[in-house]
Amino acid sequence: MKSAVAWYELQAGFAANFHMTEDGKYFGENKTSRDISNEVDLTHLKKLRSQADAVVIGGSTARNEGYKKSKNFETYVFTRGPNDGELRALHFSREAELVGHIANLKSIHTRVLSECGPALLNKFLELGVVDQLFLTVTFIGVPTQQSIERIAGQVLRLGEYQIEQFEAIDNSAVTLWRRA
Repeated sequence: MKSAVAWYELQAGFAANFHMTEDGKYFGENKTSRDISNEVDLTHLKKLRSQADAVVIGGSTARNEGYKKSKNFETYVFTRGPNDGELRALHFSREAELVGHIANLKSIHTRVLSECGPALLNKFLELGVVDQLFLTVTFIGVPTQQSIERIAGQVLRLGEYQIEQFEAIDNSAVTLWRRA
């Protein structure tokens, strides 16, 4: 197994982890991220999860990825519908409720990690509540920081977020973004 880069560390606050391919895909044929994940992505995901006190996801991500309750961290699901399963539901219908839930999560957990899909992640980015964004992009060729910025901007609404750390590992690029 590959080792994770040293700077890939959760700090106190609300972080997000996202993986995509150079052609902008964030799930594969089976509608899961497992179809596009690789050893570099999995190594870094496991490192972040090992540091998290809580993980949050969206309802469709929970269903598509088959999330289950974890023994290592509290797992929450943002949903507009009824609670579907054993995960702790965070109901919302407005942006203010999302912001309130995140503030509450940060008050009861030191390091909260979001593993949601792009719709909810984009909402978090627009609201400016993401303290750290860990983005891994898998390439066929050699990744560059400029290509990451271009590709990420096709899927994510990054606004004031900028790359703080960049490292190419094999055919993947791991990055850390923060709001400028």
